[in-house]
Amino acid sequence: MSKDYVLLDGGLATALEDLGNTFTSELWTGELLKSAPDQIRDAHAAFVQAGAQIIITSTYQVSFPGCVAKGWTHQEVVDALKLSVQLARDAKAPLVAASIGPYGAYLADGSEYRGNYQVTEQELIDFHKERLEILIACEPDYIAIETIPEIREARVLLNLIKELNNQIPVWIAFSCKDEAHLCSGEDFNEAARISKELGAECVGINCTSPELVTGLLESAKEYGPFVVYPNAGRTWNEKLKRLEGAAIKLSDQHIKEWAECGATIIGGCCGIGPKDIAQVQA
Repeated sequence: MSKDYVLLDGGLATALEDLGNTFTSELWTGELLKSAPDQIRDAHAAFVQAGAQIIITSTYQVSFPGCVAKGWTHQEVVDALKLSVQLARDAKAPLVAASIGPYGAYLADGSEYRGNYQVTEQELIDFHKERLEILIACEPDYIAIETIPEIREARVLLNLIKELNNQIPVWIAFSCKDEAHLCSGEDFNEAARISKELGAECVGINCTSPELVTGLLESAKEYGPFVVYPNAGRTWNEKLKRLEGAAIKLSDQHIKEWAECGATIIGGCCGIGPKDIAQVQA
């Protein structure tokens, strides 16, 4: 199969677990930005060596309220956000995408797979704004808005990015529960339409089972190009903080279908490590 897409990395936590790390903190992999940044760099490097052309930073779970609640100072959060981009560059990443996780990631209760947060729009703006400002100032190659479960948060984030006069390409990837709907129950087609209207260069899907992706892309085919990085199809146990169930491998057929549907950036999420990305590369 001729390769007509850019290869993204896989799940950072999966690569870090391969290096012997375990995660139970609400900050997840973001905790290592403070305690063991070399491990993050090495995990990024493993994906680069596997053939990944874009590396996503370790900031998905890093937010000001989340980190301060764990004892970090405001300045330590600022420093961690800046360091995340540098670590990806130090790993010789050809391209770096700065990760913006959803409000639900801060709640650390699985809300990124439900959406419909009980917060105001202003609270979402206040939550996201400073982190966005800092990461944009680091001048990554992409801003990667990830695992967004609802249209309202997507709209808040994309409007904020416009207000900040951002010139960096933006992609937004949604978490989805079936072949047509976001985790919130809203139509993926509608989310894609609105996201493109608000300036997203690429719309797509992440942290969703590979088996759902083709249907989702077909439901919104007029709104490509797409970014696709599903998980391994396992179920997240929030109480035990681990993935459960059998994994689904990324197959050549998956990749072929997604590329034919307009996916121009393809990789993996939770449960998909450097070895899996190397197989896609092959």
